[in-house]
Amino acid sequence: MKVDRSKKWYILFLLLISVFVGYLARMSISIALPFISREFSWSIEDQGALGGILLGIFLLGYGVSNILFSKYIDIYGSKVVLTSSILLWSFSLLLGAAFPTYHMILLSRLLLGISQGVLFPVASKITSNWFSPDNRALANSIYVSGGPWAVMFAPVILTPVIMTSSWRFSFVIIFLTGLILVLPVVLFLTDTPRDIEKPSVKKKELDYMNILGDSNFQVLMLGYTLMSSVWWGLTLWLPTYLVEAKGLELSQISYGASLPYIGAIIGMYTGSYVSDKFGKRRELILLSLSTGGILILILTSSGLTGLYIVLILLVLVFFTGQMAPPIYFTILQREVEPEKMGSATGLMNGIGNGLGIFGPLSVGMLLMMVGSYEFSFAILGVMLIAGGVSLLFYDEP
Repeated sequence: MKVDRSKKWYILFLLLISVFVGYLARMSISIALPFISREFSWSIEDQGALGGILLGIFLLGYGVSNILFSKYIDIYGSKVVLTSSILLWSFSLLLGAAFPTYHMILLSRLLLGISQGVLFPVASKITSNWFSPDNRALANSIYVSGGPWAVMFAPVILTPVIMTSSWRFSFVIIFLTGLILVLPVVLFLTDTPRDIEKPSVKKKELDYMNILGDSNFQVLMLGYTLMSSVWWGLTLWLPTYLVEAKGLELSQISYGASLPYIGAIIGMYTGSYVSDKFGKRRELILLSLSTGGILILILTSSGLTGLYIVLILLVLVFFTGQMAPPIYFTILQREVEPEKMGSATGLMNGIGNGLGIFGPLSVGMLLMMVGSYEFSFAILGVMLIAGGVSLLFYDEP
């Protein structure tokens, strides 16, 4: 029977937009942090301690949510789970805007993480059903690139809003965007093409221990965790790093913190093309993460202060480092049955990003102890190199 996949690009575009809006919500606090810091009269030590917790608490809820709730994607379907996710994350932004105290913002970030844990497992499950193995890396790179697209445009979108009104109003804008997104998700999202029978999965069939016990999955999870730690450390601290360590004015954040993500987007698309064409998925992850880590060490240890040189290096860091995420999902989609893909992706993404809290927290804690952004960021380079080297232990079929 011929499979009707004519709608796959529309479905993929909807996943791209969902990830874009989800990341815009995640980045809201990163863009707002310098303004919150000034409003609350924080010192640099306060930025390291309180700011690090504020940036990292999202990942705690995000990691737990991936593990606990992704199995319901396989049981109840992507549409129900993603709709609930978007509504909850929109509410979390409204909560932070309506009650702008440190502890309430902290709670809103925790709820945001809990609500968004199912986002990538939903996208991975749908992609594995709609796209054939020989072009899944491309499909994965397209929806995953919604993250860097959002991170790139977040300063451009949110900084002018904050400058002309307040950081609270920027949260309200994202809340309204989430409500608008719910409509096309309800109307158009489907797990599988119509002429493929949707497998029925029962709760008792979803045994996490079988997945966790696989040695290849353990290697993937280790590398993905180190990569995620670096991603979140860079992403959440980058605007503040550029202002405090590299001398950007607050008005320059709108482009200075956005340019590196052009490299990330190009890297994802380039990596997926090479991966699908040559099939060297393990080798490409090893190369991309190791190179990205070395570039971070060059950036932080050379004493560079020229704005354009710094930005070029950051573009290269994100280009190399972000080749890897879509390929991780592609490898996982080859190893796990499609009907259990939500659960498996949730495990890898949940553990990886949950432990990824050590990225932004390590930057914050080192900043508090030594008072140096350069030293704090250098540790991220070491972690990224270790993530690349870990793929040497992956036994590729």
